[in-house]
Amino acid sequence: KTSGHILFAVELLNSMLRDSTIHFGLNSRRYCWRWETICSLKTDDNVASFIISNLSTWPPETLHTLRILACFGFHTDQGVLELLDASCVAPSGGLKSCIQNLVNIGVIEIVGGLVSFTHDLIQQNVYEEFELHQRQNLHYDIGVFLGAKVFANLTSTETESLEI
Repeated sequence: KTSGHILFAVELLNSMLRDSTIHFGLNSRRYCWRWETICSLKTDDNVASFIISNLSTWPPETLHTLRILACFGFHTDQGVLELLDASCVAPSGGLKSCIQNLVNIGVIEIVGGLVSFTHDLIQQNVYEEFELHQRQNLHYDIGVFLGAKVFANLTSTETESLEI
């Protein structure tokens, strides 16, 4: 069912645990399942579709982090996210821990200072699944915070140059 793709396998197993298709037998001290049930499972054709179908089961902080990332498109500079981590835009636990969890799950990756979605369909679906006014508000909040940071940096640079 997973064609050997590890992320797909992990997501499929987690899904089967959530819906009790697979369960841990206390008496047998091992995982139990009905082979017929496993064989009859309907799965999406690709990993991205399967992950997208399971987004609603993720914690709110993780979903919020994904939405922030999706607002920037397919990839985001890690430095921008570090700035946002100290803002009211970030989830209560901060972006850093959520980003690391998303890397561990395989939804995003960090390469050369860029945080990227592992598949464009994941980014697209995350972005489109929350309502337009929520998207607009999140873009606005991100823009106001980053604009204030830029202004503060410009002001402090101008002040330093005047003191010289």
